[in-house]
Amino acid sequence: MNSLSAASLRLLALLAGVLSLSACGEPPPGASPGKISNPLVLTGATLIDGLGGAPIGNAVVVINGERITAVGTAANVQLPDGAETIDLNNRWIVPGLIDAHAHFMESGRPYTKPAQIDLTHLVPYEREVAWMKARVPVTLKAYLCAGVTTVLSVGGPVFEYEVREQAAGSRLAPEVIVAHGPIALVPSELLFPLFDGDTPLRTLQDASGAAAEINLATARGADLIKIAVMGGPLAAFEADYSGVLAPVIARARAQNLPVTAHVTQLEAARTLIELGATSLQHLPLDAEVDAAFVSLARSKGTVIVPTLAVWPRSFVQPYSRDWQFTEIESRCGDSAVIQAWHTVEPLPPVDPQVGEFFRTGIAMAARNTRILYDAGVPLAAGSDAGNFAMLHGASLHYELQLMQNAGVDPLGLITVATFNAAILAGRETELGSISPGKRADLLVLRADPTTDIANLQQIDSVMRRGRLIAATELLPPPD
Repeated sequence: MNSLSAASLRLLALLAGVLSLSACGEPPPGASPGKISNPLVLTGATLIDGLGGAPIGNAVVVINGERITAVGTAANVQLPDGAETIDLNNRWIVPGLIDAHAHFMESGRPYTKPAQIDLTHLVPYEREVAWMKARVPVTLKAYLCAGVTTVLSVGGPVFEYEVREQAAGSRLAPEVIVAHGPIALVPSELLFPLFDGDTPLRTLQDASGAAAEINLATARGADLIKIAVMGGPLAAFEADYSGVLAPVIARARAQNLPVTAHVTQLEAARTLIELGATSLQHLPLDAEVDAAFVSLARSKGTVIVPTLAVWPRSFVQPYSRDWQFTEIESRCGDSAVIQAWHTVEPLPPVDPQVGEFFRTGIAMAARNTRILYDAGVPLAAGSDAGNFAMLHGASLHYELQLMQNAGVDPLGLITVATFNAAILAGRETELGSISPGKRADLLVLRADPTTDIANLQQIDSVMRRGRLIAATELLPPPD
């Protein structure tokens, strides 16, 4: 490790986990894209509720305004008088997807994280920031195009809150949930430049700043708190991470704010769960999770977001040019982002030790995903969108494909991408399943996602807050 250059050390820190074409479906018969009917009845489809139950054939879903009011079959659901009915025979209904790990402060372009690849001589970082800010409407719509109706921003500058406000005022946008942070012991300037004058990383050097940090989060209206232990070559800054982060966790929990933790090392992950972190972003890459860790995570109900896709997609495929796209990434991905991947030939080379770190880490992440899932530890799906080559919206499907490859079954993956992610965000009473009282966020599919999670990409329509939108209305602009 000591033989690595300073630049390679910084890249290795990122590698170790620093914040890390079929035709589109037409609207189903009888659908009124963009319209809210009071009440509306969906009939005839096979329903997958997101809670892990067996699919319900010939289902009935009653929606009034933005809420689901009844779910069942024609035999046990009384249809309200005067309702508009949409026949969804030969279709499937699933809850709207929730991406449990995204960064709006990153575009997915090669210029977005100078600490990983410094291309500021081609595109100054200030210009990249301005591009991202102007691109927000396209970025938000890309999530709905991919069937993602809720996105968790896991920390960054105040811009993340601004995106939440933009989303709240748009019909063609998911709900955005914002985590305050990341709160870490590492100096922010080692990892990120200022974003429009604001720091993307909240640095604490001792426990005395915990109260002020949680007060700031409350003032900004944070939905949860994110902490981080970077490890690797940055571990020298983190000798007392438990002493500094323990009061952060305690104060957050006292304010009923869930705490999610960035971590990629087994022992740090164990410690953060013991301190009270309610979820983990990423999972151990340095070692196989042991029985004691599994038992601890299960007993605490810790939700773990594997983020399998970011490692090969951001740190391997751009250099090999062996892109492994899902169909929906080609259809719903922002073409202006994809085009930017080919503007720098070749990319600056990766240090061989860094490349080896990822080859072993990728395999370890997949193995740990399977161990945790088989043991009953709740997993949630997060894309880490915004990192280089990770598309906002559609890359969640690449994550789900890799989780399926790791051994998570398709029906379980639907819960992973819906209800479990809602638990992580503290929103399980509002989101994540097709149940009476929940918000009417759902997808209408043309193929059965329980046979192959790739069928989750076959979207006919997206319902967001009771408003049905045809997939064709959600396609990105032809840049």
